[in-house]
Amino acid sequence: MKIGEVMTKKVVIVDYNTKVIEVCKIMGEKRIGSVVVSKEGKPYGIFTERDLLSKVLLSGSLEEEVGKYSSSPLIVVSPDYDVREAARIMADLKIRRLLVIEGDELKGIFTASDLVRILGR
Repeated sequence: MKIGEVMTKKVVIVDYNTKVIEVCKIMGEKRIGSVVVSKEGKPYGIFTERDLLSKVLLSGSLEEEVGKYSSSPLIVVSPDYDVREAARIMADLKIRRLLVIEGDELKGIFTASDLVRILGR
């Protein structure tokens, strides 16, 4: 099975300079655990609940730009990447999300939740 068949296609993107507090509001309203952070119109990093807890709340400020706390560089795969290989990468790197990029275009995100959904079928 290929990532493109099972990935989440709707990805929330915020600008690098967006304040962390605003990003937290977006994540809460949309009930999501991460957002993609863009810089100069291109995916730069990913900001997750874990980043909020381990970086911002530990020694940062909700009033600073989210890009400062986002995880970068991004770990990416293409839509035709095999789901099992993607799961191996996620396990090896201890991450829960992979961005799906084709060429220079963000196509979606593959998450641990997507993997669980597949296994439940």
